[in-house]
Amino acid sequence: MPQKLALICEGGTELYVPSQSLEGTPPATHPVFFNPAAKTNRDISVALAAATGPKSFLDVLAGTGARGLRVAKESRRKTHVTLADFSTPSLAVTRRNVKRNQLLRRCTVVHEEANRYLTSRFERQEKFDAIDVDPFGSPAPFVQAATMAASDGGVVSMTATDAAVLCGVYPDVSFRRYGALAVRSEFVHETGLRILLGFAARMGGINDIGIEPIMAHSTLHYLRVFFRVKKGAAKADASVEALGYVTQCNGCNAREWGPSPIERCTSCGTRVRSNGPLWTGKIVDEEVVAGALGFTKEAGWKDAAETLAPLRGVDLFPPFSYSPERVCSRLKIPSVPVRSALEALTGTGFTAARQPFEENGIKTDAEYAEFVEAVRAASGTSA
Repeated sequence: MPQKLALICEGGTELYVPSQSLEGTPPATHPVFFNPAAKTNRDISVALAAATGPKSFLDVLAGTGARGLRVAKESRRKTHVTLADFSTPSLAVTRRNVKRNQLLRRCTVVHEEANRYLTSRFERQEKFDAIDVDPFGSPAPFVQAATMAASDGGVVSMTATDAAVLCGVYPDVSFRRYGALAVRSEFVHETGLRILLGFAARMGGINDIGIEPIMAHSTLHYLRVFFRVKKGAAKADASVEALGYVTQCNGCNAREWGPSPIERCTSCGTRVRSNGPLWTGKIVDEEVVAGALGFTKEAGWKDAAETLAPLRGVDLFPPFSYSPERVCSRLKIPSVPVRSALEALTGTGFTAARQPFEENGIKTDAEYAEFVEAVRAASGTSA
């Protein structure tokens, strides 16, 4: 029996989607998958395309074609979009959506397995200026092929819904899947994003391909990264130099980061496990994020704008953060709002900002002991 479809409007694009995907949480995955909750994810893709202006865009696990179609129709660029999927039922819906939005001349629909299609572009001229990888679960199986299929300077974006793995809940799985240890800390989402970027750098390096991150965000149950592909051994070497390790001591709570893992905290001697290898370099292209943010504001996409805005200036700080909530819990003092802790830090001369990747966190150039004193001051207590 044919799957029942509903016609919805997302952004400025009309889409036929499975009716049952609008009724269940999470939505059914078969025979055709569509996730209404990922609207903000797709909004940001449109905004990034508007800011970077790709001539070609590949939605390699297209499903109903929602992301690629929205890029073709809403990004204000004459981008040619390829929509690829191995699911015949999904492609039937995709073709219907292409026709509905009158994009037959600007969209190509391809029935192909993702990795096979991606690797078929390697060492050929027909590469893509932008590639999106949005799988069920981990993007790890597709990362190397995606870097191979992107043009020099092209943008690869990918989603990881195995956030628990990348955030340290399952360290053994993280090491098996990404070749990196993820340990629980007060900045698990940033760690997960940096592990994913570090994995992309290592996978690209196999073929003398480097990466330059553009932005990243942690939203709902998933992590998402965007990076430019840079061809050549020198670019790959530069990417490898940006890899390192980040450690939070469970004894004294000091943070450390550097090119190598450590076994003991240099402050108190407690045995520790380091997160990594992961990306320790910059993760935001300020110009691109500013352009995308302006687009989201003009479009009235509040959630997308609120996701992008806190990314401005994140690279001014080390690749970790502190939690005022955790400090208050450890010291058994009254809870301190993030805003009050920020004011206490900046009032004593430190630079500080909200952590964009965690629900309750602050990025600052203060050391942990100095952060604790600022939290104490904000709470009105003394040591």
